[in-house]
Amino acid sequence: MIDIISAAVAVLSLSYLIYLLVKKFPRVTNVNVESLPETKTKRQKEQIIKNRLERSWHDIWLKIEDLASPAKDKFNDFFRQRYQRLKSIEKDLRRKSHEQMTSTVAKSQAISDMIVEAKQFLNEEDYQKAEDLLLDAISIDSQNADAYRLLAEVYRERKEYVQAKETLEYLLKITNNEDAAVYSSLADIAKERGNLKQAEEDYLKSISLSNDNHFYFLALAEVYLELEEQDKALETAQKGLTLSPNNPKILDFLINLSIIMSDKELALQYLDKLKEVNPENNKIAEFTERIDELK
Repeated sequence: MIDIISAAVAVLSLSYLIYLLVKKFPRVTNVNVESLPETKTKRQKEQIIKNRLERSWHDIWLKIEDLASPAKDKFNDFFRQRYQRLKSIEKDLRRKSHEQMTSTVAKSQAISDMIVEAKQFLNEEDYQKAEDLLLDAISIDSQNADAYRLLAEVYRERKEYVQAKETLEYLLKITNNEDAAVYSSLADIAKERGNLKQAEEDYLKSISLSNDNHFYFLALAEVYLELEEQDKALETAQKGLTLSPNNPKILDFLINLSIIMSDKELALQYLDKLKEVNPENNKIAEFTERIDELK
């Protein structure tokens, strides 16, 4: 709509300026060339008219820009404000309609649909639409843990870590600080921001609430490795392997850690296990070469 109005303004401006040009045209063509030699009269007259016309058109386009640009900006600002206002009204109406839902089943189904759609937008990296839907879901049920969890993920993807952390911390209040996955997400955020000690603390909390999840042990082991606490990293990863004996990621980590610690025997032990559970693993040749270089 804005582009159409801007184009209309430009067309009207152009029409007016063409009218001015037509009025000037007799003066443009009324050039005194009678004093020129006969053989040059026609050619020079044409050149003079051409030069005058070029200057006139240049002046016209400058005037078009002067007239059209402020008008375009004015219309753009006007309709941008109206558009934002309409969006705000639309959100208010949508949320009011949600508030008017009396059936618990209807509310639950509406929230479920919004979360499914928000996940789709998240996968498509349309974070704004995902956020809007999740905020709508929360407006229906301010205690919906799934909506908060997904909203925190949206913020993480946008690297809005402060908002993500605040959302997760509020989620902890809803779950009475008993959600291992929330502490794991907080740890992930702390790790991404370079706060490894905070990440360690949060991963330990997640493990205390769910000590049978090998992913938490592997994540904590990776933090210990970054902190250069190799013994803790080894012990933690081994606990994770106990929970998931054939996990290629944990075996990969343990082989790499064993090589860093120059423990050739341990590295070979885990390499043999990796060959057994994942013989097509692309890193086997690289690991073999690195282990052979150990004394």
